[in-house]
Amino acid sequence: MNCPYCGKEMEKGVIQSPHEISWKKKKSFIGRAMFHEGSVVLSELSFMSGSAAIAYLCRDCKKIVIDYSENTEA
Repeated sequence: MNCPYCGKEMEKGVIQSPHEISWKKKKSFIGRAMFHEGSVVLSELSFMSGSAAIAYLCRDCKKIVIDYSENTEA
């Protein structure tokens, strides 16, 4: 994947957590996406293997891009 900011090739990797990984409009004490309207789950909570979302890193721009349409294979 090419960086949408500078156009250089990005490195494929993962964002990993022992908890659910989600996007929400703002930070809150209750982190689960199911409690926040409009939230997007990037990786479901897994007690056995943790959660991981595929992400692309641009070291030059210091940006990370997460394409959540492909995060079923992380």
